[in-house]
Amino acid sequence: MSITYYLLQLPSIVLFILIIAIGAIGAGLGTFLFRKYANLKILRSHNEVTGFLFLTLASFYAFLLSFIVFMVWGQLNETRSNVSKEGSSAMGLYRDIKFYPDTVESKQLMIVYLDFIYNVIDEEFPNMEQMKPSRKTPESFDRVFYKIEHLNPKNPFQIQLVAEMFNHLNQLATYRGLRESSLEKEIPSPLWWPMLLGALITVFCAMLLDIENARLHITLNAMLGIFIGMLFFIILLLDHPYSGSLSIKPHSYKQIFTMEKWDNDTHVKKTDPN
Repeated sequence: MSITYYLLQLPSIVLFILIIAIGAIGAGLGTFLFRKYANLKILRSHNEVTGFLFLTLASFYAFLLSFIVFMVWGQLNETRSNVSKEGSSAMGLYRDIKFYPDTVESKQLMIVYLDFIYNVIDEEFPNMEQMKPSRKTPESFDRVFYKIEHLNPKNPFQIQLVAEMFNHLNQLATYRGLRESSLEKEIPSPLWWPMLLGALITVFCAMLLDIENARLHITLNAMLGIFIGMLFFIILLLDHPYSGSLSIKPHSYKQIFTMEKWDNDTHVKKTDPN
């Protein structure tokens, strides 16, 4: 399990303060020590070259971080869209089963389907938050397939309903597969090293700039460290769609349970003579 997962277990405000504090203290303290021990006269004689180098490297590094932010933002939106479509398919299948003619097979199918819904909420999404695979949920989903395959429609209307069930079931299977594969889209660990190295190089080039006022130099570089830390914080949150404060939740699946509860409560009121 990657270190980014453990960082995302912190409250967002704590994680944000921690990251920008590391950036500010690292850049500010590094600038202080650099000015204390570096030969400032030599730096002053090369200030124009140093300034041009800093501008070039900072521009390339800003482009790199911007590209990564847009990439992970696009992946997050795509994942949210797939989860939303998955929820719509699950809701459609629930209605198909709910309004299928009342038979023993359809009642058993509803029990199996609600068990699958429960496993998605109680096991699969919590496991995805921890970046772990699920076992019970795929097994319960297979049972839904089995039950639908063994329905025995007795007239054209029921045949059409079963065909609609299979349509929603196949859509649900497709979007579930896309959701599961989205766990593999996080930024690989080796790619974090160039981003961290780029931050160090950018801050070091900022240290090389000859600014007469030491406090101003330290403050500016600390602000640069804060800005880089802010971008890292954004990338970290967007890169893990099922963890942290921006995590995707199974709202549509929970809505199915809510609808089933409402329906049961209504049925109880109608059958209760009091």
